[in-house]
Amino acid sequence: MLLFKRLAFATLGILGLHSLAVADGFQYDFDHAFSGTPPTSLSAPWTQARFQDVGPGTVQLTVSNLTLTGSENVDELYFNLAPNLNPQNLNFTYVTGSGGFDLPSFTEGTNAFKADGDGKYDILLSFNHSGTDQHQFTTGEYFTYNISGISGLTAADFGYLSAPAGGAGPFYAAAHVQRIGPNSFSGWISADMVTPITPIPEPAPAALIALAISLWLGLRLSKRAAKRITSANQLRPIPISSCSLHRVRG
Repeated sequence: MLLFKRLAFATLGILGLHSLAVADGFQYDFDHAFSGTPPTSLSAPWTQARFQDVGPGTVQLTVSNLTLTGSENVDELYFNLAPNLNPQNLNFTYVTGSGGFDLPSFTEGTNAFKADGDGKYDILLSFNHSGTDQHQFTTGEYFTYNISGISGLTAADFGYLSAPAGGAGPFYAAAHVQRIGPNSFSGWISADMVTPITPIPEPAPAALIALAISLWLGLRLSKRAAKRITSANQLRPIPISSCSLHRVRG
């Protein structure tokens, strides 16, 4: 019976949440070193950025340092915006993160930023690049921001190449990595592809309702069966043990 109850409550909870849309979006895998020294790890992507739709006019950005090693840290991140939109209208609201580093500052401007002199980007995230690891965006750390401020904004609006400039690129996104290897070199990495995030299909509301009704009926039937068993046990005659009878001999 306890199992039925748990399943029923879980199903009702799903019914209450099924209207929340599963976020659509894409990710950038920073797996190409285009200038300077590449990160030490041979396992790429070293860093990953995800843009996902989370509401009307709201896009969620999550950046994770996946395979940076040792003291390696990202101190700059570059992204692009659709050419018909003004990046200076964007608002960035912190959601969550791993902690252990200073949050980045955001600077926006159409084709205003170059990554190692290559490409022109619209959005620059600047991290602390001095002091100890406690202030720097290093291995295993992540953060999430909600981006809004432009009506109808979607994740697709961040899926654009940088404007051509310099000898490398254009790229969809770029990052600067510091303190690479024992000699503390630096290098530039980029994302050259847009990888769609496959949404998880939502269960159909009708199927969820049918499941909830089935679990509710199962719960009712199990309760009735338990009552019948209890009643039968109460009416059953109590057997008298042969050990309690003693034959009287004359």
